[in-house]
Amino acid sequence: MHAGQLSEPTQTHELGEFRPEQDCLFVSGPSCLISRGVARRFTLPINDNAALTSRLKQQLDEHAARSNGQAIAFGVVPFCKQQQAQFIIPEQVSTLDKQLFAQCLSAQQAGAQTPNRLQSVHYKQDRAHFEQTVRDAKELFADGQLDKIVLSKQVELHFEQPLDQVGVLSQLLTQSPSGYHFSIPAQLHDAHTEQHAGVLMGVSPELLLRKTNEQIFSNPLAGSIPRDPCPSVEAQRRATLFASKKDRFEHAVVLQDMAQILGPLCNQLHIPEQPDLLSTATMWHLSTVIEGTLKAPEQSAIALANRLHPTPALCGKPTALAYQHIDALEGHGRGLFSGIVGWCDNQGNGEWVVVIRCGYLQANLATLFAGAGIVAASDPSSEWLETEAKLNTMLNALDVRHAYHLATKHTL
Repeated sequence: MHAGQLSEPTQTHELGEFRPEQDCLFVSGPSCLISRGVARRFTLPINDNAALTSRLKQQLDEHAARSNGQAIAFGVVPFCKQQQAQFIIPEQVSTLDKQLFAQCLSAQQAGAQTPNRLQSVHYKQDRAHFEQTVRDAKELFADGQLDKIVLSKQVELHFEQPLDQVGVLSQLLTQSPSGYHFSIPAQLHDAHTEQHAGVLMGVSPELLLRKTNEQIFSNPLAGSIPRDPCPSVEAQRRATLFASKKDRFEHAVVLQDMAQILGPLCNQLHIPEQPDLLSTATMWHLSTVIEGTLKAPEQSAIALANRLHPTPALCGKPTALAYQHIDALEGHGRGLFSGIVGWCDNQGNGEWVVVIRCGYLQANLATLFAGAGIVAASDPSSEWLETEAKLNTMLNALDVRHAYHLATKHTL
């Protein structure tokens, strides 16, 4: 279900200003879901899928009984299954054409835009550390323990003044028009930020799960290469990615895992034999669109998404074993990064995407995240450069890409 299927589009004069610190946004296709006000805000454990589903449904049903019979929850599910998902049931949900919403944001910040001036950059895991973790991971492949593991890094960008969050969101919509844009008030599960309000904001290229009645869709991505402004280089890179045995293997591992999970739940499950290429503003990805018909249509979108999460595209294969190694190798918790974000309603429909190409914005601090799938054929230096390229989506939106690369040129 795309967001625009929920109700008639809201008139722009009814929308009012979008406030990232209070309001939720989820963009799918040409439509936006936008929240106003908070009726309920709560957290739920995610390590028990049945309990998560039933308790969320209870919250939605109670709200629906007090409103017009329909209730929607926006949510973000962290990477770690021992942490809790965060949900907001808004007082009001509107739908709006994406282009109209982008125009509203531009008008909202007209005359009030302040440049984001970068003050300093801090890697939670620097290049030497990251490349060593890749080498350490490859030893696990040599031992036959793993087929794939996803390793990530986080970068803290400190600014001279509080960030213009509306401006960042406006730039994301303009510079990265494809994908699933999201902006959700949330808290990071981190001792240093737990008590402070922040906004999880980004544009994910990867649909984990969309459910509309008995129909489900997924669009896993695995295998990537940076884009290039030169047409001839761009064509060469596309061909290189499509022919890459390393990237094809990485992609196949993800599809195999999703087929094992979704297959028994579906009367029909269609997975194409060959991947396609999907582009964002900064990257090319190997992409496969999966479609299925559920045996039990009453299964909710969040239940299905949580069963898939984390996929090998964000964790590794075997998933449980890769999950165990990630924390030790990375040396820091991921929090909300590489989790899932989206919405669900009291009918069980919904849409969830993976939390990548994103940042956590809090006062004058932006924490960015990027990861890379590691397999036996991975080169540590190339994987670091891939993560740097994946940061560009948010660096461009913050308008500090040049300043960032000047500040970190010793790492390149």
